[in-house]
Amino acid sequence: MTVETDLVTAFHRRLSGDDSHGQPLAYQGRQVPVYTGNAPADKEAPYVTIGRPRKRGEEALDGTELPEVRVQLRVHTAFPQGKGDHLLAYEIAGRAHDLLEAAPITVGGHKPYTPQPDLQPIPSYDKGDQQALDVSMDYRFPSL
Repeated sequence: MTVETDLVTAFHRRLSGDDSHGQPLAYQGRQVPVYTGNAPADKEAPYVTIGRPRKRGEEALDGTELPEVRVQLRVHTAFPQGKGDHLLAYEIAGRAHDLLEAAPITVGGHKPYTPQPDLQPIPSYDKGDQQALDVSMDYRFPSL
């Protein structure tokens, strides 16, 4: 496995409650499903998807490579047309981040600090007869 896939696996296990922390992501007493890749087409909201990790790097002024791994979580919520509440996605995003910070995750033998994600609202879109309101959580891990 690579550091990138280790990171996705660690995120998925933590948010699903399948690691030593043992608490799944939940909202209003119900577990919020977490998927790597796409959720099943018939899956009702809310749920979280973990995107493909990206390894990038920059070069410092002295020529030193500064590698980083980026991973995106997307919190999906949906409501009947005209009844959406974008705060739900932010509440679930906050709970997801709290879980990721609750105890160290292990990635490639390391226990990296979990940084604050960059939260980005996704423009609303129609999903069948519902209005989807999502938020993207973009994490950057330097030097994994």
